[in-house]
Amino acid sequence: MAVSFNTTLRNNRADQITSFAGASAQIKIYTSGGATLLATLTCASALAPAASSGTLTFNAITAGTAVATGTAATASIYKSDGTTLVMSGLTVGTSATNIVLSSVAITSGDSVSITAATITEGNA
Repeated sequence: MAVSFNTTLRNNRADQITSFAGASAQIKIYTSGGATLLATLTCASALAPAASSGTLTFNAITAGTAVATGTAATASIYKSDGTTLVMSGLTVGTSATNIVLSSVAITSGDSVSITAATITEGNA
């Protein structure tokens, strides 16, 4: 039998991500396996409003400038210091992923914008 969590518990778990990330967290976008950092983007003062149905929907994220060329595949969230890891292994793509970009083809020097970002707590 699969483990399942109450929606309130899923919301609380998701909200802890926002709490731990703190103000102005950073999202770092990488190529597959985290091999190359492509861009760093800064989140709003609060990563997300309160979770709903176990899902965090991020607040505004400031565009960043690509520091390398490659195909975006994964992302991590760091505290504003850029070194304290909050969460890694987020999926990146043009739809149906944690971090949604208009294109995963990133060229050094280009502006990189996130069009949508969500994290859904599992075990519904």
